[in-house]
Amino acid sequence: MADPRIFPVITVEDTFATVGAVTTEVVAANTRRLDLDIVNDGDEAVYLARGNAAVMGSGIRVNPNGGSYRIGTTNLFYGAINAICASGQLNITISEGRSQ
Repeated sequence: MADPRIFPVITVEDTFATVGAVTTEVVAANTRRLDLDIVNDGDEAVYLARGNAAVMGSGIRVNPNGGSYRIGTTNLFYGAINAICASGQLNITISEGRSQ
C-alpha cells in the first residue's frame, strides 16, 4: 500500500456504469487517478480492457456477484477502462480516487 503522505487521495468519485454487449467505456482516462476500484454488481462475468476495446473472454475477468478489480499506486494506469458482458445490461460500481 502506498504511503498516504506521499500519495494522498484528495477527491473520490463514486459512481456506476452499465456494461454493454459491445465494448463500453466505463471509466474515462484520468491523469490525476491514484486508485480505482471496479466491482461487478451483476450475475455474469465482465471483461475489462485497459486502453483497448474490451473483448469477451479476453483481458481482465471480473467475476459475478462482487468480483472486483483494483488499480493502485503499484499498478497505476491513467487510461480509459472499457468493459463488455454477454447480456449487455450489467451494472458495475466504480470508486476512483484522485490527487485533486
